[in-house]
Formats: sequence, structure tokens, C-alpha cells
Amino acid sequence: MVARPRLTPAMADVRRAIREAWESYGVEEGDTLVIACSGGADSLALAAGALFEGKRAKVNVVSVVVNHNLQKGSKKIAEQAQTTLIELGFETVEVVEVKVISGSLGMEAAARNARYGAIDDFASRYGAKFSMLGHTLDDQAETVLLGLARGSGPKSIAGMSALSADGKYLRPLLGIRRETTVAFCVDSGIKYWQDPQNLDTKFSRVKARLNVLPVLEKELGPGIASALARTAEILQEDNAYLDAQADIAFHVCAKTTNNSVVLDVEELFQLAPAIRNRVIHNALVLLGAEPSKTHVDSVTSLLTNWHGQKPLTLPAVRVVRTGQEITLKSTKTLKPGAC
Repeated sequence: MVARPRLTPAMADVRRAIREAWESYGVEEGDTLVIACSGGADSLALAAGALFEGKRAKVNVVSVVVNHNLQKGSKKIAEQAQTTLIELGFETVEVVEVKVISGSLGMEAAARNARYGAIDDFASRYGAKFSMLGHTLDDQAETVLLGLARGSGPKSIAGMSALSADGKYLRPLLGIRRETTVAFCVDSGIKYWQDPQNLDTKFSRVKARLNVLPVLEKELGPGIASALARTAEILQEDNAYLDAQADIAFHVCAKTTNNSVVLDVEELFQLAPAIRNRVIHNALVLLGAEPSKTHVDSVTSLLTNWHGQKPLTLPAVRVVRTGQEITLKSTKTLKPGAC
């Protein structure tokens, strides 16, 4: 086991962030938490800080290392992360290998889906309350910047939440800079892996990190990353309110069956556009679609620009207006109770 080093500001900041997140989201004595660890500075700082706080709070902390098998030597890197975690004092650490098939999603999205699936399976086996992820303020800033660049709308620009919408994932370090997690590891004597893909500008996120944000800092002054992260916090509050209103409106406007959603035209028309678009988006998602703004706008046109159009054929959903009803029907086989 690594000898306990003297407490430094970086170590104190990371530990405090973890402790405050646990207090905010109801982590209690006897709970089990999963640390998803890649072997990088962010996740190792999270792991070490959580282990320290876990011993004080009598919280059981376990860890999973996901090996995507996408890079040369990835198995060795995963095993080294496991060894480091055991040296820190973890009693339960597993390396889980996943198979990534890109398909229509692209490699990044497919790898993310495979990773989260493995984390979820591990958390389920250990009855974990949350899985903790090492995303930092810098990750948040990059997410917001990419959302702005893509014109993705408020949900994307709102970035990542400290607690995910499904209640599975906890991100205690969203207020911590990446340089602080690196300092934590250096101060603690923890050797961390530096992923070469973090320097590969074929990835949009790396371009934002290495090429765009430094220019913004230089030309507009320091504090850009923090400002982008604050933007995410503000939008998260706004989105939470609008989503709650959309849920209420959905129950007024919509009737659901096993594979379809029927929207009342008159009720839908009376809604403010921001709420109406969310109602339509939610209906599409309920039927197994992954709707874009273009898809939502296409359905909206049956409401606001109705002149007897033919049915819409969207990915996974067929949409038709008949009189005062718009019916969205899934073209996929849904699980029982999905609607």
C-alpha cells in the first residue's frame, strides 16, 4: 500500500468535491459506490479521493477498469490501472473487456455505449448506489463548446450533470480543473497513464482542447473554461424546468398504446414552442427513435403547416395526421410496457 502523503491543496480540493457530492446526493454509511477508472489522472484522482473519503464515511468503494481493446497494448494498460488501484488500497477491482462495433454510430459513440454498459453491469452485480465518473470542469467546457459549434441546442450546451438524469452516474469533479487532478496524482505519488489519443486532433474534442480553447483564452482573457461550465449550470436549471413542464403537457396531449403515441392537435397547438418541441421529442424517444431537430420540426409541420401531407417516415417512427390527431407509430419491435 502506498504511504499516505502530506495533504496538499490539490488533494484537499478533490476530496472536498467528493465529500460534498456525497452529501448532496444522499450517499450514506454502508452504501457501495463504483469508480470507473481508465488509469488516467482524472479517474485515479477520483479513485484515491473516494477511497480516502469512503474509509471515513464507512462507504464501500469498488472499481472497474474497462478495456475497449481499441489501442495497441490496451490490455497491459488496463492491468496496470488495476495494479495501481490495488496499491492504493482497493480490495475489489475488476478489469472488464468489451467488444466495440462501430456500425452507424461511429467508433467514439460505440465505445462509449460499450463502456457504460460494462459499468452498469458491474454496478448491478455489486448493488452500487452510484457509479462515479472522473469528468472535470475542462471536460464540461469542451462539451459546451462542441455543442455550440454544432448548433445542438440547449440540452447539448447544458453539458453533463453532476448526477445523470437516470440517477446512475455521479460526477463529483465537474468543478475541478484537469490541472488539479494531475497535481493530485503527482502530490500523491500516483503514476497515471497519458492516453496518446488525447493528443490526436482527428477527434473533435481534442481539437477543442488543444487548438480552440487556448486561442479563446489568449484572445478573450482567462477564465473561458469556467465561463463555459457556468453556462452549462445555468442551462441545466432552465432545462429542468422546461422538461418538467413538458412532462405535464405530454400527459395532457398524448395517449399511448403498446407501439404508438397519439397527440391531440388542439392541445398541442396551444403549447409554447419550447414545450411543444419537447413533447414531440419525448414521443419520438418513447417509440425508440433518436430524434434530431429536423425530425421534430418535420412532425411540427403537420401541426403548424397542415395541408394534407402524406405520412412522414422517420427513423424508427411513422407519423400521420388524421383530422385532429397526429399518430406516431413505431416501426421497431418495442419491449412490453415501453409506451
